[in-house]
Amino acid sequence: MDEKTLSLRSRLLFLIILPLVLIVSVGTVALYFDSQKKSQEIYDNLLHTISQVILRDTVLSDGDLLTEQLLETLTDSLNDQTFYQVRDESNTLFVGYSNPPVIPKESEIKPYQPIFYDSIYHDQSVRVIFSREFISSMEIPGWVNIYVWQTRIGQKKLLYELATDAFVTMIIMLISTALIVWFGVQFGLKPLLELQTAIRKRSADDLSEITRTVPKEVSSLLSSMNNLFSQLRKAFTEKDDFIANAAHQLRNPIAGIQSQAEAAEKSKTLESMKTRIRDVAKAAKQTSRLTQQLLSMEHISQRSIKSEFKKLNLVIITQEILTKFALRADKQKVTLSLLCHESQIYIVGSETFLSEAIDNLVDNALLYGCPNGGSIIVELKLKSNSVELLIKDNGKGIKPELLGNVFDRFFHDSKSNNGGSGLGLSIAKTIIELHDGTLTLNSDEKGTSLFISIPIKR
Repeated sequence: MDEKTLSLRSRLLFLIILPLVLIVSVGTVALYFDSQKKSQEIYDNLLHTISQVILRDTVLSDGDLLTEQLLETLTDSLNDQTFYQVRDESNTLFVGYSNPPVIPKESEIKPYQPIFYDSIYHDQSVRVIFSREFISSMEIPGWVNIYVWQTRIGQKKLLYELATDAFVTMIIMLISTALIVWFGVQFGLKPLLELQTAIRKRSADDLSEITRTVPKEVSSLLSSMNNLFSQLRKAFTEKDDFIANAAHQLRNPIAGIQSQAEAAEKSKTLESMKTRIRDVAKAAKQTSRLTQQLLSMEHISQRSIKSEFKKLNLVIITQEILTKFALRADKQKVTLSLLCHESQIYIVGSETFLSEAIDNLVDNALLYGCPNGGSIIVELKLKSNSVELLIKDNGKGIKPELLGNVFDRFFHDSKSNNGGSGLGLSIAKTIIELHDGTLTLNSDEKGTSLFISIPIKR
């Protein structure tokens, strides 16, 4: 399963229980070897004790074999058959069984120091103890070698019991810990599950803030969600306002076209009809311009224009726009001029939208600044870290009480009758800001200046 598709509960359980299983597994293996070591020590101690008992019994009985009763007692108590042999200093069999398991060659025989080793006796695995002891006895004078060996059935049984107890204990601990962890995760995730339930119960239109008490670790997530809801509310409100304003702005020119067309149809003279048709064409042109601006506004609000960025020569773009407005400026008796000491000024941006922004600003200057003659100066400068563009007219300026709203959508002077949509400055400002630039406006009775500054990205 892909890690990204795992639920938070699964991740927590996986990250906690998996290491726990590994620890229990390692612990179980360690306990097994520890149990093996302990059972070996227990049986070695018993084997050493038996060898001393056998040696003592041999001395007391003056070399007679152990009684059957003693051997049976040892076998019954230990669940293992016991064998022994005692040889004197000349290596002569004194008492016991013949052919004891051979001592490993590498073993170093020292007095009173028992040697333990494993071997095979009559096809059975046995544990052997060999020791060299000094006996003061009339029948057994001097040093003797004693062998005692025993089958390992009881030892294996003890090892199995110890290992089983350890394994069962570890499994119980694992299951208990896993249950505690599971309930802990369930309890810890309860606020998130409640938050999930609350969000699921919301309708698609409910973008109000979520006001719930959540743990500190989740508060940042909740805050981000509420910020997103706030932005969505604002975006939906702006879109609704935009649609309402657009419908209102389109309604008037369309109604004007309709009325002019009807008037042209009822004209009694050819000259009157031509006049009405020119009015229809003018209204259609204004409607087309408004539609284009509406589309531009929608485009820049719906997508990131930075995907269209490339290296641009702003001098050429500005010259092309002024050439486009030259005939209109001449008809309005407006002097339209470009001041620039550079032939090439490169920036990184969207050619389509930067052209749209500058086009709107020049159009705005012609439409509002100098509708009946004057001068418009476009000045382009290259600075060390930015490009500056100034569009200045010598018109009547903007009333001080209107300056705070000039960049609002659909805003224009209610007393103005120039056919503007009130979108030009808003579109231009949005485009410039998407290029990490700024657009500011200054106006007084001597005219209006629009100042653009765009950083140069190297």
